[in-house]
Amino acid sequence: MVHIIDSLLSIPGNLSSVAQNANLTAFLGALNATTNLTSTLNSASDITIFAPSNSAFQDIASGLSNLTTANLTDILSYHVINDTIAYSSELSNTTLPTLGGSNLTITISNGTVFVNSARVVNSDILLGGGVLHIIDSVLNPNNATNTTTSSSDSDAAAAGAFSGASSASTVPFTSGVPTPTTTIVDLVTSTTQVAVSFTPTGGATAAASSSTKKGAAARETGAVGAAALFGGAALLVNM
Repeated sequence: MVHIIDSLLSIPGNLSSVAQNANLTAFLGALNATTNLTSTLNSASDITIFAPSNSAFQDIASGLSNLTTANLTDILSYHVINDTIAYSSELSNTTLPTLGGSNLTITISNGTVFVNSARVVNSDILLGGGVLHIIDSVLNPNNATNTTTSSSDSDAAAAGAFSGASSASTVPFTSGVPTPTTTIVDLVTSTTQVAVSFTPTGGATAAASSSTKKGAAARETGAVGAAALFGGAALLVNM
């Protein structure tokens, strides 16, 4: 079967370029603050990343200020599933092993995907080596809260992952990270067109397609090809 499209598709960028263009500057800055996690993930294949939004880092800023490099590496590794590309439509009520060795609990509640008690707010953003989902709170491998059953109580439950942490007026880890030139449009429950955002340095690409959330086992695959180009549910657009 051949589908005629109105523009050329660009190959998805690596994690750094996608995170930059998706305004995940706190997540990117935190990765850069580790010893080698940025380069490791930029060159990785078959990965699924649950990346906290900037506001998620800002909400627990006081709990992040005294982290060692090792602590930060452990926390960020807990957001990465290795050897698995798990699109939102394939996630089910299950546990998944992380890059750091601990397990994440995936829960599907009324069509919403939760990772421990964090809610997926933008799904299926394509990477050159896998897929990225944006979540609304930072996960803690030492306090894997997973009691959320609805989106209404996700903020309260997620705050328990870093008990006692308070917010700040500025977003942590963003010093020296360039301001993005693109933005995410929330299309988690939409079925629309494919859109591409590309920069000469290997910028981000994201595809938008059907995003019906039905639980199914995450699949292990080395193919980013056609599934990556047509499996997305989030959209990157030029500002």
